[in-house]
Amino acid sequence: MRAFLLAAFAAALALPANAAQEVGLPFVWTDQTGQRDMPWMGKGGRARWYVIDKTKPWDFMNPRGPTLEIHWGSSGGSGESPYDAADRAMDYLAAVGFLKPWPVYPEDSSQKNASALPYRVTIVAVKPTVAILRFDLSAAIEDPIEFFRGAFPPSHQDNASDQGLGWSGTPNKIMFGTHVVDRGSLLWFCPDEKIPPRPLDLSSGHAEMALKDFRLAVDRKGGELEVSWKKR
Repeated sequence: MRAFLLAAFAAALALPANAAQEVGLPFVWTDQTGQRDMPWMGKGGRARWYVIDKTKPWDFMNPRGPTLEIHWGSSGGSGESPYDAADRAMDYLAAVGFLKPWPVYPEDSSQKNASALPYRVTIVAVKPTVAILRFDLSAAIEDPIEFFRGAFPPSHQDNASDQGLGWSGTPNKIMFGTHVVDRGSLLWFCPDEKIPPRPLDLSSGHAEMALKDFRLAVDRKGGELEVSWKKR
């Protein structure tokens, strides 16, 4: 087993940075944040992206590939799955009735049960989870591949595939990071503190989201919106 771990570690180090983000060491949480723009943590600082490979030695022929688990947070063991955070955010929007006005894709469609929500969702903080909703009519249908990068702010477009969390009740990926496209009206919400969607007024170029223990400021910078962490 020791030889197996050493070989896997050497292989991970030998990979280029962008490829290393897609692998994990066997049974060890490894920091694979790379160039990702990670959300803020509630106590300050950025979350990190951790990967662990839980593939058993006898599973090497599994056609689905390695069994990888991903957490974000201050450490792999204390973090949570970013996909669980995305699910929780969407479940909260459903619970407070925010999704009710929008139609749902039928069972026989490729987007079955997804809400045709005309908002882009970006998770900007974890522990607690805080997300920004940006109004965008095109979000109600799945982005054509050639237009996918345009949904991300300029600073994310070259690594857009690393800033999304798959599909969680929406036709398009839920995004994460500290930068948002500067276009369309904004709302914000926090499922962990039971704060339903409320307006985020950027008419002055600055707005703040007040949480129990900290604040998140949103400012126009470089043609996009940048989120920063502040003490309460």
